[in-house]
Amino acid sequence: MNLHNLKYRLANFMRGRYGPDALYRALMAVMLFFLVLNLFAPSMLFYLLSVAAGFIALFRMFSRNHESRAAENQRYLAFQSRLSKGLMQTRNRIRDRKTHRYINCPACKQSLRLTRKVGLNHVRCPLCKNEFDVNIR
Repeated sequence: MNLHNLKYRLANFMRGRYGPDALYRALMAVMLFFLVLNLFAPSMLFYLLSVAAGFIALFRMFSRNHESRAAENQRYLAFQSRLSKGLMQTRNRIRDRKTHRYINCPACKQSLRLTRKVGLNHVRCPLCKNEFDVNIR
């Protein structure tokens, strides 16, 4: 069997299948993480978690149910977006801790970034237009 024939057979097998996506790559990264962790701290738990992550990733890739796999991927992407946004906000708060103060609007709970001016400051929320006073020490 030559390489061209193998390539044709593989392409024919994958026709109609879902294929790899962002969740597939994340599951494969989790699998590799647990395999490397298992090398340094041998445990049946790490091995089984790596096998489970690999099995789920391959199952998703070879699945013909496009709607379910796409919905799973969208949920994963939304979770990843929320997580990265939260980490970015935490990083910015740590970076700006000497020059700015972060507070939440009492009406709409929107996070507001204020310059650190000691004393009583009058603030207007750009989202809900609520006005309130903040005492910065």
